[in-house]
Amino acid sequence: MHPRLEQHIKQHLGEESDLPENFNALLRDVNRAYDLLDQQRADLMETLEQSARTMLERNATLTRNLESQRKSQQELSQSYEVLNATLNASNEGILVVGNDDTVVAFNDRYVDLIRASREEILSRTGTDLFHYSCTLFSNPSQLYDQLAAIREPGSSAFEEYRFHDGTIIEIYSHHHEIAGFIWMIRDITEVREKEDTISYQAYHDSLTGLPNRVHLQQKLSEAIDESTDTHKRFALCYLDLDGFKTINDSLGHSTGDELLIEVAKRLQDVMRPEDTLARVGGDEFIVLINHVQNHDQVLEAAEHLLLRLCDPIRLGRREFVVGASMGIAIYPTDGEEAGILMRNADIAMYRAKANGKNCYHLFTPSLERIAVQRMSLETSLRKALESNALELYYQPKVCLHDIREGMSTGHLHSFEALLRWPKSNGEFVSPESFIHIAEDAGMIGRIGFWILEQACKQAKTWYQQGYQANISINISPRQFLIPNFHQEIVRTIHEMDIPTSLISIEITESLLMQDLTHARHVLEYFRENGLFIYLDDFGTGFSSLNYLKNLPVDAIKIDRTFVKDLSTSTADQAIAASIISLGKNLDMLIVAEGIENAEQADFLIRNGCDLAQGYYYGHPVSAADAEQFLHPDDLLHCNIAQKPSAE
Repeated sequence: MHPRLEQHIKQHLGEESDLPENFNALLRDVNRAYDLLDQQRADLMETLEQSARTMLERNATLTRNLESQRKSQQELSQSYEVLNATLNASNEGILVVGNDDTVVAFNDRYVDLIRASREEILSRTGTDLFHYSCTLFSNPSQLYDQLAAIREPGSSAFEEYRFHDGTIIEIYSHHHEIAGFIWMIRDITEVREKEDTISYQAYHDSLTGLPNRVHLQQKLSEAIDESTDTHKRFALCYLDLDGFKTINDSLGHSTGDELLIEVAKRLQDVMRPEDTLARVGGDEFIVLINHVQNHDQVLEAAEHLLLRLCDPIRLGRREFVVGASMGIAIYPTDGEEAGILMRNADIAMYRAKANGKNCYHLFTPSLERIAVQRMSLETSLRKALESNALELYYQPKVCLHDIREGMSTGHLHSFEALLRWPKSNGEFVSPESFIHIAEDAGMIGRIGFWILEQACKQAKTWYQQGYQANISINISPRQFLIPNFHQEIVRTIHEMDIPTSLISIEITESLLMQDLTHARHVLEYFRENGLFIYLDDFGTGFSSLNYLKNLPVDAIKIDRTFVKDLSTSTADQAIAASIISLGKNLDMLIVAEGIENAEQADFLIRNGCDLAQGYYYGHPVSAADAEQFLHPDDLLHCNIAQKPSAE
């Protein structure tokens, strides 16, 4: 019996109550009902427990799913932030338009480049943005072509655009099957400007802005091609400024640069639009004159160019007159190749310089032969210098004061060292034919110091023999521009261990005029170190009493051009007498050079000239033959002897 049923029977009927049989049947049914209820209750409990477990499991799963979703959302948010940061960190503007024409994504750089706000972009479709972009470009048809090129998925296109304000951009576009249309925009204005600058620098002179040699070569090639097709001629004018190196070296590169800029402007003023002016070297310019009809047209243009440079150029407080020597070669007569034309124009330019500068000269075949000879002479001179084949000859200067006092001849005062280049046949190459070559080829510095060393060695030899024979050496204008050359001269004399009174310096008047300030500094240095200074070729340049008064010069040499006609020319007599009088009043020694006869000598003696030099008193001779003039008691016998040395 079910325990609860049994409990209820005992509670109501007692334990010993006899129950009727039919009541027992009821109890059995009730008992079965109780058992059934217990079973149902147990099943229900089991079901509830199972449901609870299921709910707990579902809740745990839901919790896990929610956490996973939260993490996924966080990761998605982070990914979006990374993507957004990446897009905005890019220097390229990025726009993504879906296949449905909606704006999917864009970055801040795109907003800047497209000149629109974020709100405006978000409110527009891809088509709207396309039409808006077209209004920004100077050539909108390009954008239509680029869009047409990416109609099919997988296709790409690239174009360069220019905005109305000059901004230059590159647009790369790609059609992705899922993402849609991807546009990438890059501002390349600065890149193009740098490329343009590099290109400009590669083809133009940095100082004047003129086309350079590379650019000129292109222009020449174009001119040759055009002339070949049209049978028209053109001319090449090679200009080299006269005296520019002197100005540049003496006044500094900044002044030289200013001068070149002004020269370039002046030349451009007279240029035709179809012609080309180029700077191909330090002070070298080339003018390409196109479409030449005849020689007169070329000569007229050349005259205009040279005339434009004749006007004084004022830079600061200084005023310069800069001429130019010009050589002209005409295509195809003087060459059918660019290199040959330039070479021949260069050859003609050197002939113009030799003809007196500030003029032009047309190329001729004979000039080429001269140029070849000049090159051969330059090569031979280099070899002669290397092999010590040059020689020094010595021409005496004698004291005319002795003759005025009744002596039959004048005592030796000093020697002038003269460079000689012997030929194999015993003759000499004329100094006039190779000194300018040495200057142009940059050898004059070496030659000048070679002369100094040889003169010092000879002076030392005679000094050790008891002769105090002074030797004067000539300073070239190019040598004068070598930095610290004057210190090197004094140093060399000291290293030779001889008194500085044995060496004198001869400089030309034109050399002084190049830069008086520098000249004064150099001459004062020579004076301080006991070197005697001659002013050579006096009267042939722009003589200035002011610089003559202020410069430390010890002697004036009357140029031979005023001496050769003393016998017949009253003008030369007046000039010579004036120079002598001027020198005397300035307490300077007066030397006449180029004396070849007695009449010239007599005039100079009567007018009080101090020293004489010329064939009449002695030819330039070798060191061995010069010893005939040496007399120990007579050297520097004149009472006009040189200043004492500062040993």
